[in-house]
Amino acid sequence: MVKTLKQRFSNIDATFLFAVVFTILLSVGVIWLMVSYLFGEIIQGILYPYSNYPVIISSTADILMIPGSIVLWLGSFIGVLDILSTLFKKPIYEKVKKKLGLAVGVMLVASIVMLITNYVTWQIAARANGYTQCASGSKLLVGSKTSSVWSKEEYLCYDYNVDRLLPTGTHEQVLAVAEYLKRD
Repeated sequence: MVKTLKQRFSNIDATFLFAVVFTILLSVGVIWLMVSYLFGEIIQGILYPYSNYPVIISSTADILMIPGSIVLWLGSFIGVLDILSTLFKKPIYEKVKKKLGLAVGVMLVASIVMLITNYVTWQIAARANGYTQCASGSKLLVGSKTSSVWSKEEYLCYDYNVDRLLPTGTHEQVLAVAEYLKRD
């Protein structure tokens, strides 16, 4: 007996359908956030060791936003293909789903490689350009698990005003510290 589209649609779990729609909306939000704000911060963070700012920030987790958003999109597509496969019973959907699953695995491995590569090369570049990492006893970004502060002058790691201007380590705050130190 051939099932109608309506009967096949009833085979889709409502919770799964909600999760797919939510993931798609989340993916759109992440892309908007990446384009409007995070992508610039990530690129700026990668280029910090080559800048001439007196204080710079190393944020190891930011680099994971790029492959993380790709994995989110791939997961959304896998969910959509699962729904289409249930509705239309075409083997192409299953084949593409398997390829996307493989792509998710590749992106997860690429994420780890990117994280390690960025961590190592960033530190080498920072040291080569005269920066030293602020010690754990410094005042700057106390409590941050993924960010560290680097400075060309060690005394800046303990400066109260630099700490006040750099509460979270955004690029605007790095610029504010540079402007403050230029006036001093």
